[in-house]
Amino acid sequence: MVTAFKQCVLILTGDYVVSQRSTVTIVFGKSYFDLARAVYRSTSFEEMVDILVAKLPPLLGAEEVLVIERSPLEGVCAVSNHGPIARRLGANIDKINYYNPTHPITNRVDFSDPGDLGFSVRDYVSSDEYKNSDFVKHVFGPMAMDDVLFGLLVKGEFRWAFLHCYMKSGRFSAEARERFDAMLLTARGVLDRLEFFNVDKMVQQRIVMSRAEAPLAVLILRANGEVVPLNHAAVQMTEAWWKPDEPTRQLSEPVMKQTFELLIKAWSNPVTASWQELDLDLGGGPTKVSALPKSNGEAILMIAVEGGQGGNGEDVVVGILTRRQREIMDWIAEGKTSAEAAIILGISPRTVEKHLEAVFQRMGVENRIAAVRRYLDLKRGL
Repeated sequence: MVTAFKQCVLILTGDYVVSQRSTVTIVFGKSYFDLARAVYRSTSFEEMVDILVAKLPPLLGAEEVLVIERSPLEGVCAVSNHGPIARRLGANIDKINYYNPTHPITNRVDFSDPGDLGFSVRDYVSSDEYKNSDFVKHVFGPMAMDDVLFGLLVKGEFRWAFLHCYMKSGRFSAEARERFDAMLLTARGVLDRLEFFNVDKMVQQRIVMSRAEAPLAVLILRANGEVVPLNHAAVQMTEAWWKPDEPTRQLSEPVMKQTFELLIKAWSNPVTASWQELDLDLGGGPTKVSALPKSNGEAILMIAVEGGQGGNGEDVVVGILTRRQREIMDWIAEGKTSAEAAIILGISPRTVEKHLEAVFQRMGVENRIAAVRRYLDLKRGL
């Protein structure tokens, strides 16, 4: 079996993996795969962090491995591990954030988007330059290391996390770098899965806990401030609140800023968030809204609609689409173009396209042919 990691080719043979990059040959060994298997089976962010900080150092020749979390408002907000370096950094979080601009590679690496693989302090500066920087002197003091290996574990709009590996003397070998990169990719994939499972679990719990007499209107708040209704109750609610040709609602920049700051508080770690209760005006006046943020910057919104009514039969289509969207789909199903439908309905072609975008999302399709097929199937009760 051959697995490609960008410029690195891994060849699996028995209990070992040999990595060939240019003329360098590196053996991973069984201990690496034991760690990879444990990481793959992790069921939470905390469990994965505990595994990495305990078992990764001997595979890399590192003094200590830890995970540092950051948020867009606070900067560094958490340090995970119980070793001496972690204890010192945990006690110096304020200093880390204050002196971070003086870190010797801050202006040489985009820490918000460093790429898929790891990078090292010694890739950019010498050991002396690193140790003599204001950042290291004030944050690490006598515990300064010769080399630090970094890797982005989680990159979200609300929280992100870096894997840090510290070497007391010398620099990380090519073998250590290969193992670190491979482990980083494995961990990142598992954390993506854990975030998805958390969102799914939290949504299911909220639905189960809802009252039958108060259906839940479900909407998506996109990172750009656009609100999109997703289910029957949400379509009925927004159709009463919004203009006929307003398929989505755009929140103002001040409202989005305030909402973003509140949603940051929903995160217990970079992949696990809980429901946050908000007061939002989505067009019908201030409303109690439950919001569950996702790492990509979106948030699932749920509103209990008192006295709501369900749909049946052809009402399935009525529940999914607004009146205007049904009119557009009727004409599109007749073979009309967006421009022709716009003329017939007395609206602009751009408005028709915006409605179609909403139709595609609500029906789970990617183009108008699939949308028409799905629309007609729903009308026939299929």
